[in-house]
Amino acid sequence: MNEFPTALEESVHILNVINENILRYSRALTNLPDYNVNVDVVQALNTMTFEHCCILISSYLDEYHDYFSKNLSTKQRDRIAPYYKRIKRELNVYPDIKKFRNQVVAHNLRVDKKSVPVNTKLNSYKVPQNIIELSIVITCIEYLTIIVNRSFPTAFSKVSNYIAKHQADGVSMKESPLTSQQAETLIMTLKSDLEGLDKNLDMMI
Repeated sequence: MNEFPTALEESVHILNVINENILRYSRALTNLPDYNVNVDVVQALNTMTFEHCCILISSYLDEYHDYFSKNLSTKQRDRIAPYYKRIKRELNVYPDIKKFRNQVVAHNLRVDKKSVPVNTKLNSYKVPQNIIELSIVITCIEYLTIIVNRSFPTAFSKVSNYIAKHQADGVSMKESPLTSQQAETLIMTLKSDLEGLDKNLDMMI
């Protein structure tokens, strides 16, 4: 029977999971030019991946401050502090990542009921402007995770093993996902219904 993870161990696990997701998106961004993909598609994927990286980076820093750091002892915090202080100098160059996440990427483009695009210049946010600058922030997150793991070397594997065991004990069959044909049929039905509503509304006008 696996021992239930502590709050600190859970937080270490979450930091690792988010960090790995950030690195996956980073690798995807840097590998895009190696494929024979239309430049417009590459640009769209770059933008979407960059925006999602901002969400993940914000989530990582929230987890670090709100859960990981708060569960450290004074001695543990003092040991990590010099590393975090050095990394924070680089992160401070881009102080608006969370604001950009909240106001532009993750929510509804409104602040205090006002439209962000109408009332704010999007280039006024101090966030990474290209993949090179984004890689600086990603490197900070990666190294911070290395330091966390060095301080708590068994936490990630302990939580991973607990999750694997817990999920194995509670395995249940789920409905199969839709096939391409089923999804296409649903979409065609939806479009047909909406077009029918258009015709009915036209007749009422």
